[in-house]
Amino acid sequence: MGTGPSTKETTLHHFREPLIDLLSQDKEVDFLGIVVAGTSDEQEHKVFVARRVGALLESMRADGAIVSIDSWGNCHIDFANVIEAIGEKGIPLVGMSFVGKQAAFVVTNSYMDSIIDLNKTAVGDENCVMGQNTAVELDAIKAVKILKNKIHKKNPEKIWRAESEKQIRRLIMRSYEIKDVEEADRTAIMGNRIQLNTSDLVKKCTETIKKDCPQVKEVKLRVIRPHEHDVFINSVLDFSPIAAKAAGRPGDGITHTLTGVQVMLTAVEEGGFQPANIGSSEGILKERVAFGMHGAPSADDFIINVDVLLAEGEGRTREGIMAAHQACDTIIQELRQDLRGMNRSQAVQSQELWDTARPGACKIVLVKLVSGLGCLYDTSLFPNEPAGYIGSKSIMDRCNNVQIVISPNEYRDGVIRSLT
Repeated sequence: MGTGPSTKETTLHHFREPLIDLLSQDKEVDFLGIVVAGTSDEQEHKVFVARRVGALLESMRADGAIVSIDSWGNCHIDFANVIEAIGEKGIPLVGMSFVGKQAAFVVTNSYMDSIIDLNKTAVGDENCVMGQNTAVELDAIKAVKILKNKIHKKNPEKIWRAESEKQIRRLIMRSYEIKDVEEADRTAIMGNRIQLNTSDLVKKCTETIKKDCPQVKEVKLRVIRPHEHDVFINSVLDFSPIAAKAAGRPGDGITHTLTGVQVMLTAVEEGGFQPANIGSSEGILKERVAFGMHGAPSADDFIINVDVLLAEGEGRTREGIMAAHQACDTIIQELRQDLRGMNRSQAVQSQELWDTARPGACKIVLVKLVSGLGCLYDTSLFPNEPAGYIGSKSIMDRCNNVQIVISPNEYRDGVIRSLT
């Protein structure tokens, strides 16, 4: 057991993670950063990763931690191990996970006394509705309030007040609104419209990935208009935003992103098998996606659906799933050059985001446990473009699931690609 459709944190969810802004803006919090660690297959490595996370938080002098995971079952062993490793260091913490009625913890310990259950259904079971049982603002608010209360109880005499604010790293996020996506004889962003030459894009994509990705047999591309969701889709591998780096590196400089449109990657094998781990999400779109959640489009969004046909058996291999993501990103790359060059005057919103140090405030770390087991249980880091795939490395390959620390602005800037 691991990640099912309703608990899956898509790339779009990571791009809009509610905890990041909440912790960054809280004047009582010195947000030290995000520790990303992968869930492992072997028990020995589960323990090793957990202990490294605990040691890291101790060396960071953390006053508290939030531990979040989007998978369950066997992965709850990683969750419990990390919580125990942090708790043994005397660091107050709060956990966030789907539990409901189906995902009772397979192991527990004395530090698992404050768990925010991300279940959003009456029956409390995993289901095939993409993103339904994932974190929302209210879950984030609960987690932060409970954690701050535990920190205050441990240090009742201490006044947690920032002595100063030091702005460390600036990220400018410019948003450009899309009001229409249409098929045309060229591919371009024209003001608030996207024009797609779908046949040309598919041809270019096929030619580009043919030699590197033999797992991909065919790519289809279509536009799904807002509220026109009574259509069949293959199993959803991911939702992602369209974003491009206009200047700087991940976590600083300028990033351009589109609103009103999201990308949906779907896939199926030649023999009809739908790629999945705990239940596949193929079916009628309106019944298979929790529209409006952080990891899914709004019902008002246009959806660019990249649908990949994989060779039989390749929907059950790591290489096949990665090839599908590469095909998707190859197509979206065609829009990024136009997006990168868009004039700042066209932006509907421009946010100046800072990584901020607040000496004297309570030092909090967010620990994100992400899938690190392989096919459909995988996570990729640091792509060439925000929320992209090309250029990224699996957390299994980059650091063997051992933790990596990223700043809030790096997280906001799309350095995590969900391959689950």
